[in-house]
Amino acid sequence: MSEFNNLVHAKNHTIRIMAIGLAVMAALLALTVAGWMRAPSQITLHYPPDLSGGATQVVGDIPKANLYSFAFYIFQQLNRWPNDGRQDYFERIHSLRQYLTPDCFEERLADYEYRNNNNELTGRVRAVWEIPGRGFSFGRVKPTSNTSWVVGLDFHVQETLRAEKVKDRLIHFPVKVVAYDVDPQLNPWGLALDCYASSPRVIEVTAKEGTASEG
Repeated sequence: MSEFNNLVHAKNHTIRIMAIGLAVMAALLALTVAGWMRAPSQITLHYPPDLSGGATQVVGDIPKANLYSFAFYIFQQLNRWPNDGRQDYFERIHSLRQYLTPDCFEERLADYEYRNNNNELTGRVRAVWEIPGRGFSFGRVKPTSNTSWVVGLDFHVQETLRAEKVKDRLIHFPVKVVAYDVDPQLNPWGLALDCYASSPRVIEVTAKEGTASEG
């Protein structure tokens, strides 16, 4: 009889252990499902342009080269008026809206209205390009917080009005870039221009030395 009692006791002990094991597994499964449901559906990783030496990226970390490339491309597109500034500038502001902060979008619209009301855009063609030798360097991208930066762009700005050159200058543009992961479908960069950090400055050229300095 004692042997039978021992078998029953062993069986009950085994059942209890299995029940505890199942409870633990159920709890772990619930935690896993909860974590999976709370995890982001998309993760954006920014890789530097030069991967010849390899790269280790952390989610949310944006290389300075990428920040500069974004600022360069969007700013150049915004200021490229190939046919007529009155139409081109307006269209560029709206086509690039997803890459501008709401404040910057409104600021550009106000700038457009001011220029248009003063007859500065009709027939005006603008082109901007990077000054040779004054392209990307780490010092051109300065963080102001964990999610905002000031990018220094040195551009050659040339404008013509009805085929007559009206502007031909070298200008330093300090533009603000902010993290802006609002809609990855419309803005895969997860960044936006926030217009100027300070007023643009003309770069004075020293003819004798053939060099440029900010003035």
